[in-house]
Amino acid sequence: MSDVRNFMGYLWYKQEDNVITIGINEDSLEDFDEISSVELPSEGEQVEEEVAFGTVETNDGPLDIYSPVAGTVLEINSQVVEEPGLIQEDPYEEGWLVRLEVEEDADDEDEDDDDEEDDDDEDDDSDEDED
Repeated sequence: MSDVRNFMGYLWYKQEDNVITIGINEDSLEDFDEISSVELPSEGEQVEEEVAFGTVETNDGPLDIYSPVAGTVLEINSQVVEEPGLIQEDPYEEGWLVRLEVEEDADDEDEDDDDEEDDDDEDDDSDEDED
């Protein structure tokens, strides 16, 4: 899945328009044998950027779930709450955890390539405005 990005080493996210889907990446699932429970926020709840909003309980201890950007919980995957093993069986399609509605683009935070054109226009004006 080329449009999936890793986040915090053990999470993945995928952005489609203003919706971000978050889950646990395949590599980190190899670190534990069993996922026993999943705690996720309610739909409509606000989540903050890089602040834990859920927990996945594993045989190796709890794994906190974070978001790369602030947003509103649009949907939780109730299947993984009822059957946590789905995360290990298919972490990207059936084992996703939560979908958030966001206003900013999480992909832009990691990339500096797009800033080149914008910086040239703004640098001249913005430096002198604040004294």
